[in-house]
Amino acid sequence: MKKKIHILIFFSTLFFLSCNQTINNPIQHFTPAKKQRLIHSKIIHLEEFDILMPAHVFRMDGSYMVWDNNNEKMFSLVNFDSKKVIKGIRKGNGPGEIISTISVQVKDGRLLIYDSDRRKISRIDISSDTILTLKEVEDINFDKRLFVINYQGSHIIATGLFEDAWLATLKGNGEIISKVDFPTFEETNNIPKMELSMLYLSTHTANKPDNKKVVAATQDLGVISFFNYINGLILEEYKQLKYYGPEFILPERGGIAWSRDGQIGFCGLDCDDEYVYALYSGRTFTEHGMLSHHCENLLIYDWDGNPVKHYILDIPLFSMKFDNEKNTIYGIGYHPEGAFVEYQLDNLEAK
Repeated sequence: MKKKIHILIFFSTLFFLSCNQTINNPIQHFTPAKKQRLIHSKIIHLEEFDILMPAHVFRMDGSYMVWDNNNEKMFSLVNFDSKKVIKGIRKGNGPGEIISTISVQVKDGRLLIYDSDRRKISRIDISSDTILTLKEVEDINFDKRLFVINYQGSHIIATGLFEDAWLATLKGNGEIISKVDFPTFEETNNIPKMELSMLYLSTHTANKPDNKKVVAATQDLGVISFFNYINGLILEEYKQLKYYGPEFILPERGGIAWSRDGQIGFCGLDCDDEYVYALYSGRTFTEHGMLSHHCENLLIYDWDGNPVKHYILDIPLFSMKFDNEKNTIYGIGYHPEGAFVEYQLDNLEAK
């Protein structure tokens, strides 16, 4: 009888410990999930299109819009089959130019750009089939600077120097509709509100196709959160995965100085009706230098935040999007220079 009691206590303790074990990083969280090394299905070197330092790429009606950080004309619409290239949009203070490009997204078949200095959302148009031009869509009349935005038409989801919120939904006139609190970490409990906002500026968001849920993931620390999107206006968090907090110091002059030993988090995020596709780094600047934001881990979650599958990419990606029609992910990789890289995914069972 005593032996049975001891065995029962042992397994009860083991169960308790396993249920309360702290998960310190996404890779540990995905240990029970199937892991697979993925070989790229396509690679196209972008130097042949005079694209020198690509940062992001978006599929648009059979062609791809590439954002180039090191070219007089910042955007190129490329058809990889016909080799046709249309370029345009300069960086500058003049008409039709961009001062500061922070957020870029595709909506209703058009590429939208948020200029954080001018506080304007503009779209890229094709002019005379030979050049790309910029057309203003909306002014953002908000008294504090926004950073990453997810434009919804009547309103936006944004990070910014809110001081009292991680994410907010707001109208273009500056009216705030809803706010989301910062994830809590011991190391951020007593820092000034402005600096706390700075820690969370680089957050990616993606909307479920039915527009009823939103997922958000941080780039400079390890957090991914899942939200109900009530009436397409209000974010209500129902699941938060806190893997690790930020590593930083507070300089005397103010602001934030990031630690070289801090792990980079999620560098890309997209979704479909069943799954969330998260591009994860886990690298540090100390070990990888300028390659710390190049990610070899593609983590697939369901909408309940459960791990589904862990792909290890043979060519790390710097940015990523999911192509629902082709069931692929694609993005920018450096091999060794900037390249378009695509991966064919398995057909995962619908939940």
